Formats: sequence, C-alpha cells, structure tokens
Amino acid sequence: MSDAEVNSVCSRHRIIVVAVSVCGVAGVVLAVYFATGNSSHDSSGKTLAWKEDDAVIPTEEPFGEIKDGRKVKRFTFTNKNNITVRIISYGATITDILMPDKNGVILDISLGFDTAAEYEDRHTKIGAALGRITERLKGAKFTIDGVEYNVSANEGQNQVHGGFYGFDSKLFDAKIKGNKVEMTYVSPDGEEGFPGELTSVISFQLTNENELILDYRATTTKATPINLSNHVYFNLEGHKAGKNGDHLISVFSDTYVPIDEALLPKGDGELATVNGTIFDFQNPTLVRKVINDFIVSCYSFGDRGTRKHVARLENPTNGRYIDVFTTEPGLDVYFSSRMKPNLYGKDGAMYGPFEDGGVCLIPMQLPSGINMPNFPDTILRPEEIYTQRTIYKFGVK
Repeated sequence: MSDAEVNSVCSRHRIIVVAVSVCGVAGVVLAVYFATGNSSHDSSGKTLAWKEDDAVIPTEEPFGEIKDGRKVKRFTFTNKNNITVRIISYGATITDILMPDKNGVILDISLGFDTAAEYEDRHTKIGAALGRITERLKGAKFTIDGVEYNVSANEGQNQVHGGFYGFDSKLFDAKIKGNKVEMTYVSPDGEEGFPGELTSVISFQLTNENELILDYRATTTKATPINLSNHVYFNLEGHKAGKNGDHLISVFSDTYVPIDEALLPKGDGELATVNGTIFDFQNPTLVRKVINDFIVSCYSFGDRGTRKHVARLENPTNGRYIDVFTTEPGLDVYFSSRMKPNLYGKDGAMYGPFEDGGVCLIPMQLPSGINMPNFPDTILRPEEIYTQRTIYKFGVK
C-alpha cells in the first residue's frame, strides 16, 4: 500500500473484542473489529484501507471474472516488514506471497497465475482451498451410521482433493472483516456425492510478526467427512526460478503414513518410523537428495486441536525460511512430482515437475481417515463445529 493510499483513507476509531470458544478438541480465537468512519475507494474501484502498528488491514480490488460471468475479488495484505500476500475469492486461492531475502531483495515465493480465467481453465489447485476432503479417499466411498455413500471418483477408483470440482474451483463469498479476509462457501447436499449442506468459512490474516494465519470453520446439516486445507506451492528462490531441490526441509516428526501404489494408506491405516527411510526429515535435508524418489508423504503429529510446530522450509543461499504451525494431526509434504510439465504460470514463468515446481506443506487430518479404522475419526456431525488453524510464519536469517 503506497503512502498516497494511506493518506487518502479516513481516520477511524476501532474497538477490538476478543472471544475464546472451545469446540470439541479445538480452540478457536475470534477477533472482531468494529470500525467507524467512511471507507475510501480510488478511481479504479479499489477499496483502500487503513493500517496500524498492531494490525495489517487488507485492501480489495476486482480480479476479473469466471466463465459464468461472476466477478472475482482480490485481497492484498502488506505488513510493515515488506511482506505482501494476495488472495482471490475463486477457490479461496493464495496467488502471491512476496517477501525479502537477507539482502532485502523482494521476490514472489508462491506459484500461481496472472488471471482468474487461468485459475479456472488450468484447474491445477495451485494455491487453492482443498475440500471437502484433502488427499485421497479410498474407493471413492464411505459408510456413516450404516449408510454407504458413493462420491465422485476423479483418480481411478478413488477420489482426490474433493472430486472433479472441489473447493479449489468454487467462487467463495468474500469480504473484509477488520484485519481479516473471510471467505464462505456453502456446499450443497449431494455435491460430489457428499451428504449434508456444508458451510465452510476460511479466514486469512497477515500479522506484523510475519504470520499468515488460515482459520477454518465448518458446520453441516448431515454427518459428513471433512478434511480442509490449502495447496499453496512455495519456492523460496522465487516462484519462477526452478531449483526446487535447493531447499532444505525439516519435518519435526519421527512417524509417517506408509502408502501403496495408489498413494493410499496401507491396510487399515498404518504408522511407521521414518528412521532409516527417505522420509526422515527430522534434521534439515536437502530436497535434491530425495526429490526424484519421493512422491508424497503424510507425517503424523498426534492429536488435533493443539498448536504444533511441524515443519521448516529454508533456502540457505538467500536466507528465506517458512515455519509451519498447525492444530492438525498430519502434514502432507509434496515436491511437485506429478505437476504437469510446461505449465505456464504468472510473470512468464514455466512450471513443471520436480525441480521446476514448488514445495507443498499441507496441514491436514490423516488421509482417507473415514475409511481407516486405525486413524482418528474425520466425521463432522450437525451438532458439531469443525475448526482448524494453520500458520505459515516467514523469516530471514
């Protein structure tokens, strides 16, 4: 946000009300801002905003439209440390993350596209929300309370990331609420075969402590499985630099989920030690050493609901790093092994698998949990509220 934009915004007074609510095993912190005064717009229709030392207030602007003519919104956060995050209402998608390196050079470290039309046409899930189910659902079916449900099978006999048109391809109702952007999608009963009308709210917040906070909340009218997350791709060298193998990765778990040829958990849901395997990232590991033999792996961190420091991604050359915190019991790690080759991205970038892609660190419940007797229950019932919090904290050393 420029000085001119800041100066054009009316001064306001605000009241902050903070409430803490505990739902099941997860704690939720809700911050509600009430502001007085008039909003301001520039000649292009962009909503301008105010900023204070203890809050980063987003702005809103148009971002084109999708094929059915509905308008897409883009929201921008910029904090006092020159970190900028942009999000669009199509797919609740993170489109840009700009951050400085140790020499102050600012680059965009998240993969993405230039237009709403490209996000809709490419259908890659890059940067987008995942739902109702993250990862794979064995057999594209499940049973709840004695009733079998068959859902869309978009990967052989299985489902991945919510089906043919998961949350990544939905236009969310998006608005600024104080220092957050809140995005809501109501998934109708029967969508992709899932039972119940599911109302999901994803809020985004950037702090001056360099934390990008994603809070998830959902309710349903019928019992349904749920496992929400986001598929942001990181490249700390810059999104179009390639050299994906230059990253160092640390995952603070000694346990992972062994998978079969279909990338599904083995048996009834097994856990195994990472010791002595290529999945051992307990100490910083050069991605290039494992990238060609590593498709995807989910790591286990115990119970839901408590904040855990689960991973760090870093670039030893430029000093950029990301710490990942989550309330979820699992973390998917993916090095773009199955990304489409020659995928044109934003700013003239050319993305592709392995070295030409990015690193995904996806907090989640354990995969295919509803069909794995040994894994925790992933069913949301009408009397319950689903919550999840993920934090990506950016830094330089």
